[in-house]
Amino acid sequence: MNADELLNRYAAGERNFHEAHLIGAFLSKAFLIHINLACGNLKEVNLALADLSWANLIDANLKNACLVMAKLEGIDLSGRADLRFARLTGADMSEANLANANLSDTKMIGVDLSGANLYKANLMEANLIDACLDNTNLDEANLSNARLRGASLRGASLRGAFLCESNLEYADLREADLRGANLSGSFLCGANLEGAKQEGAIFSGAIHFCFRQV
Repeated sequence: MNADELLNRYAAGERNFHEAHLIGAFLSKAFLIHINLACGNLKEVNLALADLSWANLIDANLKNACLVMAKLEGIDLSGRADLRFARLTGADMSEANLANANLSDTKMIGVDLSGANLYKANLMEANLIDACLDNTNLDEANLSNARLRGASLRGASLRGAFLCESNLEYADLREADLRGANLSGSFLCGANLEGAKQEGAIFSGAIHFCFRQV
């Protein structure tokens, strides 16, 4: 299936494109809300500025996909969804379901993940600088070596999360739940942990304070 066929069938009212093959398809700015692309192969697809709000992409392959500034509110990318190396800068992923998804090495600068479900998601080495993760479920997620500088995680749940060697410089973790989280070797200079629950959290080797040489 190519991009034109998908758009024509969608315009005619079809929504079920389960297991569609759209490798490298150009779908920038496409309007595809509530579409079903579960188990689809969308590797290297261009969905920049597209609207896939409330779409079903469970178990989809989006490796190396471009989703810059895409509207992905409420999208379901759970299961074995593969977004490794995807570009999601500026995307709206509020209320999205990304439980167990693979988001390692993704570029998610400034992404809105407020209220999203990232339970047991793999975000290893993801770039989440200035991202919004307020009230997000990150329980047992792997955020090792993730870049979270300036990110907002107010009220986020990170119980049992793995944040080893992560960069949380100036991150907002107020009221976050860090119980049982592993922050060994993390960089927390300037981070705000006011009201955060820290029982059982591991901070061995973490850097909390910065000293600037004059």
